[in-house]
Amino acid sequence: MERKLLFMVVVSVIIAVFAINSAWSQTVKSYMCLSPETNVAVAKFISEKTGTNFVQSFLSCGELEAKIKSETPYYNTDVCVAASPLTFLAKKNKWSFPYDSIGWKGVPSAFIDSEKYFYCVGTYSYVLMGNKDKLAEKGYSLPKSWKDLLDPKWKEQIIMPSPLTSGTANLMVFSFLTLYGEEQGWKYLEALDKNIHHYTRSGATPQDLVGRGEFMLGLATDDGLKSRIDQGYPIIWSIPEEGVGFDGVFAFILNGTKEMESSKKIIDAMGSQEFSQLMAKAGYMTPRPAENPLYGQNIPKYIKVDLGWAAENRPRVNELWKSKFRSAQ
Repeated sequence: MERKLLFMVVVSVIIAVFAINSAWSQTVKSYMCLSPETNVAVAKFISEKTGTNFVQSFLSCGELEAKIKSETPYYNTDVCVAASPLTFLAKKNKWSFPYDSIGWKGVPSAFIDSEKYFYCVGTYSYVLMGNKDKLAEKGYSLPKSWKDLLDPKWKEQIIMPSPLTSGTANLMVFSFLTLYGEEQGWKYLEALDKNIHHYTRSGATPQDLVGRGEFMLGLATDDGLKSRIDQGYPIIWSIPEEGVGFDGVFAFILNGTKEMESSKKIIDAMGSQEFSQLMAKAGYMTPRPAENPLYGQNIPKYIKVDLGWAAENRPRVNELWKSKFRSAQ
Protein backbone atom coordinates (compact mmCIF):
# COMPACT_ATOMS: atom_id res chain seq x y z
CA MET A 1 0.00 0.00 0.00
CA GLU A 2 2.80 2.40 0.94
CA ARG A 3 4.68 1.58 -2.29
CA LYS A 4 1.53 2.25 -4.32
CA LEU A 5 1.00 5.55 -2.52
CA LEU A 6 4.63 6.53 -3.13
CA PHE A 7 4.27 5.65 -6.81
CA MET A 8 1.16 7.85 -7.12
CA VAL A 9 2.95 10.75 -5.43
CA VAL A 10 5.92 10.44 -7.83
CA VAL A 11 3.58 10.30 -10.84
CA SER A 12 1.71 13.38 -9.55
CA VAL A 13 4.98 15.30 -9.18
CA ILE A 14 6.06 14.36 -12.71
CA ILE A 15 2.69 15.45 -14.12
CA ALA A 16 2.92 18.72 -12.22
CA VAL A 17 6.43 19.37 -13.56
CA PHE A 18 5.30 18.72 -17.13
CA ALA A 19 2.30 21.00 -16.59
CA ILE A 20 4.55 23.80 -15.32
CA ASN A 21 6.97 23.34 -18.21
CA SER A 22 4.06 23.39 -20.65
CA ALA A 23 2.79 26.64 -19.14
CA TRP A 24 6.25 28.16 -19.30
CA SER A 25 6.60 27.13 -22.95
CA GLN A 26 3.50 29.21 -23.73
CA THR A 27 5.12 32.44 -22.49
CA VAL A 28 6.17 34.63 -25.40
CA LYS A 29 8.10 37.84 -24.79
CA SER A 30 7.99 40.90 -27.01
CA TYR A 31 9.72 44.26 -27.28
CA MET A 32 7.27 46.82 -28.68
CA CYS A 33 7.55 50.52 -29.49
CA LEU A 34 3.85 51.35 -29.46
CA SER A 35 2.65 53.77 -26.80
CA PRO A 36 2.62 52.23 -23.29
CA GLU A 37 -1.18 52.00 -23.18
CA THR A 38 -1.35 50.48 -26.68
CA ASN A 39 1.31 47.94 -25.68
CA VAL A 40 -0.87 46.86 -22.76
CA ALA A 41 -3.97 46.57 -24.96
CA VAL A 42 -2.07 44.52 -27.55
CA ALA A 43 -0.66 42.16 -24.91
CA LYS A 44 -4.12 41.58 -23.45
CA PHE A 45 -5.65 40.91 -26.88
CA ILE A 46 -2.88 38.51 -27.97
CA SER A 47 -2.98 36.58 -24.71
CA GLU A 48 -6.74 36.11 -24.96
CA LYS A 49 -6.72 35.38 -28.70
CA THR A 50 -3.90 32.83 -28.73
CA GLY A 51 -3.95 31.39 -25.22
CA THR A 52 -0.30 32.33 -24.71
CA ASN A 53 1.11 34.45 -21.91
CA PHE A 54 2.20 37.37 -24.07
CA VAL A 55 4.62 39.51 -22.03
CA GLN A 56 5.41 42.93 -23.49
CA SER A 57 8.16 45.45 -22.72
CA PHE A 58 7.72 49.06 -23.79
CA LEU A 59 10.77 50.62 -25.41
CA SER A 60 11.04 53.72 -27.56
CA CYS A 61 12.17 52.92 -31.10
CA GLY A 62 15.77 53.96 -30.50
CA GLU A 63 15.99 52.00 -27.27
CA LEU A 64 14.46 48.94 -28.90
CA GLU A 65 17.01 48.99 -31.73
CA ALA A 66 19.91 49.43 -29.31
CA LYS A 67 18.66 46.54 -27.20
CA ILE A 68 18.34 44.16 -30.16
CA LYS A 69 21.82 45.08 -31.38
CA SER A 70 23.30 44.49 -27.94
CA GLU A 71 21.58 41.10 -27.58
CA THR A 72 22.35 39.73 -31.06
CA PRO A 73 22.39 36.79 -31.64
CA TYR A 74 20.97 35.64 -28.28
CA TYR A 75 17.80 37.64 -27.81
CA ASN A 76 15.89 38.00 -24.55
CA THR A 77 12.67 38.26 -26.50
CA ASP A 78 10.80 36.33 -29.18
CA VAL A 79 8.78 38.88 -31.15
CA CYS A 80 9.31 42.54 -31.98
CA VAL A 81 6.92 45.30 -33.00
CA ALA A 82 9.19 48.03 -34.32
CA ALA A 83 9.42 50.93 -36.76
CA SER A 84 10.98 50.63 -40.21
CA PRO A 85 14.70 51.23 -39.50
CA LEU A 86 15.10 48.26 -37.14
CA THR A 87 12.69 46.12 -39.18
CA PHE A 88 14.66 46.64 -42.40
CA LEU A 89 17.95 46.11 -40.56
CA ALA A 90 16.66 42.90 -38.97
CA LYS A 91 15.74 41.49 -42.38
CA LYS A 92 19.04 42.54 -43.95
CA ASN A 93 21.09 40.91 -41.18
CA LYS A 94 18.78 37.88 -40.86
CA TRP A 95 17.96 38.74 -37.25
CA SER A 96 14.32 38.13 -38.13
CA PHE A 97 12.79 34.85 -39.24
CA PRO A 98 10.64 34.63 -42.41
CA TYR A 99 7.18 33.20 -41.85
CA ASP A 100 4.33 32.91 -44.38
CA SER A 101 1.43 33.65 -42.05
CA ILE A 102 -2.02 32.22 -42.76
CA GLY A 103 -3.52 35.02 -40.67
CA TRP A 104 -2.52 37.63 -43.23
CA LYS A 105 -4.29 36.13 -46.23
CA GLY A 106 -6.35 38.75 -48.05
CA VAL A 107 -4.37 41.69 -46.67
CA PRO A 108 -3.05 44.13 -49.34
CA SER A 109 0.53 43.30 -50.35
CA ALA A 110 1.72 46.79 -49.31
CA PHE A 111 1.44 45.65 -45.68
CA ILE A 112 3.42 42.42 -46.16
CA ASP A 113 7.12 41.98 -46.88
CA SER A 114 7.54 40.14 -50.18
CA GLU A 115 9.75 37.55 -48.47
CA LYS A 116 7.53 37.40 -45.36
CA TYR A 117 10.18 38.66 -42.94
CA PHE A 118 7.77 41.21 -41.45
CA TYR A 119 4.17 42.40 -41.42
CA CYS A 120 2.92 45.97 -41.07
CA VAL A 121 0.32 46.06 -38.30
CA GLY A 122 -0.47 49.71 -38.96
CA THR A 123 0.93 53.02 -40.11
CA TYR A 124 1.41 55.91 -37.73
CA SER A 125 2.18 59.55 -38.13
CA TYR A 126 2.40 62.65 -35.97
CA VAL A 127 0.37 65.78 -35.47
CA LEU A 128 0.76 69.34 -34.35
CA MET A 129 -1.13 69.71 -31.10
CA GLY A 130 -1.88 72.53 -28.69
CA ASN A 131 -3.39 73.19 -25.27
CA LYS A 132 -6.55 75.11 -26.11
CA ASP A 133 -6.77 76.77 -22.69
CA LYS A 134 -3.24 78.18 -22.79
CA LEU A 135 -3.67 79.24 -26.42
CA ALA A 136 -6.91 81.03 -25.53
CA GLU A 137 -5.20 82.87 -22.66
CA LYS A 138 -2.74 84.38 -25.15
CA GLY A 139 -5.29 84.84 -27.91
CA TYR A 140 -3.32 82.50 -30.16
CA SER A 141 -4.63 79.92 -32.61
CA LEU A 142 -3.06 76.64 -33.68
CA PRO A 143 -0.49 77.31 -36.44
CA LYS A 144 -1.58 76.33 -39.96
CA SER A 145 1.89 75.84 -41.44
CA TRP A 146 5.08 74.24 -40.14
CA LYS A 147 6.83 77.52 -40.85
CA ASP A 148 4.49 79.29 -38.43
CA LEU A 149 6.31 77.43 -35.62
CA LEU A 150 9.35 79.63 -36.26
CA ASP A 151 7.56 82.73 -34.93
CA PRO A 152 9.47 84.02 -31.84
CA LYS A 153 6.19 84.13 -29.88
CA TRP A 154 6.49 80.34 -29.48
CA LYS A 155 9.91 80.50 -27.82
CA GLU A 156 10.19 77.88 -25.03
CA GLN A 157 6.56 76.86 -25.67
CA ILE A 158 7.09 73.94 -28.08
CA ILE A 159 7.93 70.38 -27.06
CA MET A 160 8.92 67.52 -29.35
CA PRO A 161 10.67 64.12 -29.08
CA SER A 162 14.34 63.41 -29.75
CA PRO A 163 15.27 61.40 -32.87
CA LEU A 164 18.03 59.73 -30.84
CA THR A 165 15.39 57.73 -28.95
CA SER A 166 12.07 58.22 -30.73
CA GLY A 167 11.00 56.70 -34.04
CA THR A 168 8.31 59.36 -34.33
CA ALA A 169 10.96 62.08 -34.07
CA ASN A 170 13.07 60.31 -36.72
CA LEU A 171 10.03 60.47 -38.96
CA MET A 172 9.60 64.18 -38.21
CA VAL A 173 13.23 64.97 -39.08
CA PHE A 174 13.14 63.02 -42.34
CA SER A 175 9.79 64.60 -43.20
CA PHE A 176 11.30 68.09 -42.98
CA LEU A 177 14.40 67.00 -44.92
CA THR A 178 12.08 65.60 -47.59
CA LEU A 179 9.77 68.60 -47.60
CA TYR A 180 12.44 71.29 -47.82
CA GLY A 181 15.46 69.36 -49.13
CA GLU A 182 18.44 68.53 -46.92
CA GLU A 183 20.11 71.94 -46.90
CA GLN A 184 16.97 73.95 -46.25
CA GLY A 185 15.57 71.19 -44.05
CA TRP A 186 18.48 71.55 -41.62
CA LYS A 187 18.06 75.31 -41.64
CA TYR A 188 14.41 74.83 -40.74
CA LEU A 189 15.28 72.46 -37.86
CA GLU A 190 17.90 74.92 -36.57
CA ALA A 191 15.33 77.73 -36.60
CA LEU A 192 12.72 75.50 -34.96
CA ASP A 193 15.19 74.51 -32.23
CA LYS A 194 15.25 78.13 -31.02
CA ASN A 195 11.62 77.71 -29.94
CA ILE A 196 11.92 74.18 -28.53
CA HIS A 197 11.97 73.96 -24.73
CA HIS A 198 13.46 70.45 -24.71
CA TYR A 199 13.33 67.11 -26.52
CA THR A 200 11.58 64.13 -24.91
CA ARG A 201 12.52 60.43 -24.93
CA SER A 202 9.20 59.19 -26.32
CA GLY A 203 6.98 60.41 -29.13
CA ALA A 204 3.93 60.20 -26.83
CA THR A 205 5.32 62.32 -23.97
CA PRO A 206 4.47 65.69 -25.60
CA GLN A 207 0.80 64.64 -25.51
CA ASP A 208 0.92 64.54 -21.72
CA LEU A 209 3.01 67.69 -21.28
CA VAL A 210 0.81 69.77 -23.57
CA GLY A 211 -2.34 68.14 -22.22
CA ARG A 212 -1.39 69.16 -18.66
CA GLY A 213 -0.73 72.71 -19.77
CA GLU A 214 3.02 72.69 -19.23
CA PHE A 215 3.55 73.84 -22.84
CA MET A 216 1.37 75.44 -25.50
CA LEU A 217 2.40 73.36 -28.51
CA GLY A 218 3.74 69.91 -29.17
CA LEU A 219 4.78 67.67 -32.03
CA ALA A 220 3.71 64.18 -31.04
CA THR A 221 2.74 60.76 -32.33
CA ASP A 222 -0.92 60.24 -33.20
CA ASP A 223 -0.88 56.93 -31.29
CA GLY A 224 -3.08 57.34 -28.21
CA LEU A 225 -3.99 60.97 -28.88
CA LYS A 226 -7.74 60.31 -29.19
CA SER A 227 -7.82 58.51 -25.85
CA ARG A 228 -6.24 61.51 -24.12
CA ILE A 229 -8.80 63.83 -25.68
CA ASP A 230 -11.56 61.48 -24.53
CA GLN A 231 -10.08 61.57 -21.01
CA GLY A 232 -10.69 65.31 -20.93
CA TYR A 233 -7.29 66.77 -21.76
CA PRO A 234 -7.81 70.23 -23.35
CA ILE A 235 -6.00 69.22 -26.54
CA ILE A 236 -6.61 70.47 -30.07
CA TRP A 237 -4.65 69.14 -33.02
CA SER A 238 -4.17 69.55 -36.75
CA ILE A 239 -2.23 68.44 -39.79
CA PRO A 240 -0.37 71.54 -41.09
CA GLU A 241 -1.04 72.47 -44.68
CA GLU A 242 2.23 70.94 -45.94
CA GLY A 243 1.26 67.52 -44.54
CA VAL A 244 3.02 64.96 -42.34
CA GLY A 245 5.20 61.92 -42.95
CA PHE A 246 4.14 58.40 -42.08
CA ASP A 247 5.88 55.16 -41.12
CA GLY A 248 4.76 51.67 -40.29
CA VAL A 249 5.03 49.53 -37.20
CA PHE A 250 6.05 46.03 -38.15
CA ALA A 251 5.79 42.69 -36.38
CA PHE A 252 8.46 40.05 -36.86
CA ILE A 253 9.82 36.92 -35.20
CA LEU A 254 13.41 36.91 -34.00
CA ASN A 255 15.69 34.21 -35.35
CA GLY A 256 16.59 31.58 -32.77
CA THR A 257 13.49 31.92 -30.60
CA LYS A 258 12.65 28.81 -28.61
CA GLU A 259 8.96 29.72 -28.86
CA MET A 260 8.65 29.52 -32.63
CA GLU A 261 5.20 27.92 -32.87
CA SER A 262 3.67 30.26 -30.29
CA SER A 263 5.34 33.23 -32.00
CA LYS A 264 3.79 32.18 -35.31
CA LYS A 265 0.36 32.11 -33.66
CA ILE A 266 0.94 35.67 -32.49
CA ILE A 267 1.84 36.89 -35.97
CA ASP A 268 -1.28 35.14 -37.28
CA ALA A 269 -3.44 36.87 -34.67
CA MET A 270 -2.01 40.27 -35.63
CA GLY A 271 -3.38 39.77 -39.14
CA SER A 272 -6.97 39.45 -37.93
CA GLN A 273 -9.80 41.92 -38.40
CA GLU A 274 -10.10 42.26 -34.61
CA PHE A 275 -6.46 43.27 -34.31
CA SER A 276 -6.85 45.90 -37.03
CA GLN A 277 -9.80 47.30 -35.09
CA LEU A 278 -7.68 47.48 -31.94
CA MET A 279 -4.88 49.29 -33.78
CA ALA A 280 -7.31 51.65 -35.51
CA LYS A 281 -8.76 52.55 -32.12
CA ALA A 282 -5.26 53.61 -31.05
CA GLY A 283 -5.02 55.88 -34.10
CA TYR A 284 -3.29 53.71 -36.71
CA MET A 285 -4.16 53.21 -40.36
CA THR A 286 -4.58 49.44 -40.53
CA PRO A 287 -4.03 46.51 -42.93
CA ARG A 288 -7.67 45.46 -42.73
CA PRO A 289 -10.37 48.17 -43.02
CA ALA A 290 -11.26 49.64 -39.63
CA GLU A 291 -12.65 53.03 -38.67
CA ASN A 292 -10.06 55.34 -37.18
CA PRO A 293 -11.56 57.40 -34.32
CA LEU A 294 -8.93 60.13 -34.68
CA TYR A 295 -9.13 60.71 -38.44
CA GLY A 296 -12.53 59.20 -39.18
CA GLN A 297 -12.78 58.45 -42.88
CA ASN A 298 -10.27 61.16 -43.81
CA ILE A 299 -6.75 60.20 -44.85
CA PRO A 300 -4.23 62.88 -43.77
CA LYS A 301 -2.18 64.75 -46.33
CA TYR A 302 1.14 62.93 -46.45
CA ILE A 303 4.73 63.90 -47.14
CA LYS A 304 6.09 60.86 -48.98
CA VAL A 305 9.26 59.97 -47.09
CA ASP A 306 11.46 57.30 -48.70
CA LEU A 307 11.64 54.94 -45.73
CA GLY A 308 14.44 52.85 -47.24
CA TRP A 309 16.56 55.96 -47.74
CA ALA A 310 15.68 57.14 -44.24
CA ALA A 311 16.72 53.82 -42.70
CA GLU A 312 20.08 53.85 -44.51
CA ASN A 313 20.81 57.47 -43.65
CA ARG A 314 19.51 57.53 -40.11
CA PRO A 315 22.93 57.00 -38.42
CA ARG A 316 24.42 59.90 -40.41
CA VAL A 317 21.42 62.17 -39.84
CA ASN A 318 21.26 61.37 -36.12
CA GLU A 319 24.95 62.13 -35.68
CA LEU A 320 24.46 65.44 -37.41
CA TRP A 321 21.35 66.18 -35.33
CA LYS A 322 23.28 65.32 -32.16
CA SER A 323 26.13 67.66 -33.08
CA LYS A 324 23.68 70.49 -33.64
CA PHE A 325 21.12 70.04 -30.87
CA ARG A 326 22.38 67.63 -28.21
CA SER A 327 23.59 70.48 -26.01
CA ALA A 328 19.99 71.67 -25.86
CA GLN A 329 18.81 68.40 -24.27
